[in-house]
Amino acid sequence: MDNPEKIEWILNKIAFLETELAKLKKPQNQWLTLEEAAAELGKSVSAVRQRLKNKDKPMPSGKVWKQADKGHAISVNVANFRKYM
Repeated sequence: MDNPEKIEWILNKIAFLETELAKLKKPQNQWLTLEEAAAELGKSVSAVRQRLKNKDKPMPSGKVWKQADKGHAISVNVANFRKYM
């Protein structure tokens, strides 16, 4: 590996580690928007929504997700989402 490749590899590694560190610093019981939660979980918005409201085994409202009323934004508690997965 020559010097420019080493520098690029190190910069990529630093960027990855900074991202992982930022995830660890986030409060664990934080309510995120559906879009933010999907990004945090590495899943699509549609996949997270389907999992939350699965007809056979829905996740508990108020603990994992909440919604003011039908048609309003959905908030997701990512830490609880992972527990119920």
